[in-house]
Amino acid sequence: MRYAPILTAAQMKACDDYTIDTLHVPSQILMERAATKAAAFLHHRADLFPAGKILLLCGSGNNGGDGFAMARFLTDGSCGHPREVAILYTGRLTPEGFPDELRMSPECARQYRLSCEAGIPISPVSQWREALKDASVVVDAIFGIGLDRPVEGEIASLLQAVSQAKRPVLSVDIPSGVNADTGASMGVALPATATVTMQALKAGLLLYPGADLCGEIAVADLGIDLTPASQPYARLADEALLRRVLPPRKRRSHKGTYGWVVLLCGSEGMSGAAVLATRGALRSGTGLVRVLTPECNRVVLQISAPEAIVSVYDTPERAAGCTEGDALVLGCGLGVSDLSRETLRSVLKVCPADGTVPPVVLDADGINHAVKDPSLWGDLLAHHRQVIVTPHPMEMSRLCGKTVPEILAAPVEVAKDFAATWGVTVVLKDAHTVIASPKGEVFICTAGNAGMAKGGSGDALAGVIGSLLAQNRARIGGDLTVTEIAAAGVYLHARAGDLAAHELGEYGMLPSDLIERIPLVCKGFSETRTHITIDGDYD
Repeated sequence: MRYAPILTAAQMKACDDYTIDTLHVPSQILMERAATKAAAFLHHRADLFPAGKILLLCGSGNNGGDGFAMARFLTDGSCGHPREVAILYTGRLTPEGFPDELRMSPECARQYRLSCEAGIPISPVSQWREALKDASVVVDAIFGIGLDRPVEGEIASLLQAVSQAKRPVLSVDIPSGVNADTGASMGVALPATATVTMQALKAGLLLYPGADLCGEIAVADLGIDLTPASQPYARLADEALLRRVLPPRKRRSHKGTYGWVVLLCGSEGMSGAAVLATRGALRSGTGLVRVLTPECNRVVLQISAPEAIVSVYDTPERAAGCTEGDALVLGCGLGVSDLSRETLRSVLKVCPADGTVPPVVLDADGINHAVKDPSLWGDLLAHHRQVIVTPHPMEMSRLCGKTVPEILAAPVEVAKDFAATWGVTVVLKDAHTVIASPKGEVFICTAGNAGMAKGGSGDALAGVIGSLLAQNRARIGGDLTVTEIAAAGVYLHARAGDLAAHELGEYGMLPSDLIERIPLVCKGFSETRTHITIDGDYD
């Protein structure tokens, strides 16, 4: 299945070139499609871009060409009612003070000439103060995805002034000053109210700080063929992925049909972690949940999650005898005592008679134990076990030895490197979570919100992923990868968080509120009721 691709600048250029050179779609057609889509977005989103004069900031490359073409379409009303526009050109000038066509890309030069013929006023960047004064909306078409150097000089001053002027900004493809591959700010970047990006998402729109600078994102289909990017930089974890991982349920089925999750979670004073992980698993559709926990948590769990089987342990051996299941979730609130470490080791050493072992989600204190006792990795990966680790940036720092700032600056690369080195799937939790496989497959989840930044959210996520693993154990290695399942779990958890925030607000929502909205995310995915009508009106 082809999920929504996330491309680098080089991949997008290869797709552009293929469409133009091999499929023989004229570059002018693609540019004017881009301009039409961006102008139509501006017209239809009056809630973001009010009436009034539009100032277009146009550079000398193809992004600037998009802006010149857009100015014509806004002026002639072909994308809505006619608007008053002006262009501020940021490229080189001739000795006479006019935009230098020889310094433009061929398509930009073509669109510049057409704008001149249409009588659209064009000013040099040096006149930005006057141009900005009477503008109600700004369109940013300066650099696009090709920027590979710091923004300096007069253009840097312009970007800062536009930002300070608090005008709504529509960015064409990507905000000027944002690196299209990393999301890094190239010295100065112009925050956008919204970004219309062409044909596919760009990595820099989803990685921070770029993700904070692009505003609302709309992907415009220009008819560019993405065949050259059949192996994209990453893919989007979204509802399409979740629907594939959670297929319609069978009408004639039972609790065993949907898998058995075993959770080794909780310790004295940390019963909440076990409860949240257990309820996260239950709400995500698994048929059976067993939680292994010390005696001190029995009553809390039986009251908070009566649907779960609660098995208490006081020795590692006793816990290891209760691990039969389709997926294991290890570590939520487990504690870092010697008993919890040896219990974790004993559970990992269990191997069924047929030699198969269930996939594992290693979270929280499970990760902390693996950091302190690297020998646990051998037990974890024995028998070709499929493993998902779910670190937040600080835990990732302990795992890989990089600093938290280093991890936050390159989350995809850090997750991919660790996944490839250790042969595990990495769920690197962040505002936009990165999921990476040992083979280089990457998903990015952009769902979720700051209301989820509370203790217990990660425990719920571990339970959700464990549930999806259990429900799909028979499909792993067939039509599904563990990484796809993990990414679907991240999306399900994050989307439920968005529903909770929409209803309750980000300040007061709790992880338990998120869990209760998991069913709403999946509502409508499956319908197995028997419908009978007797003596009804069939006309």
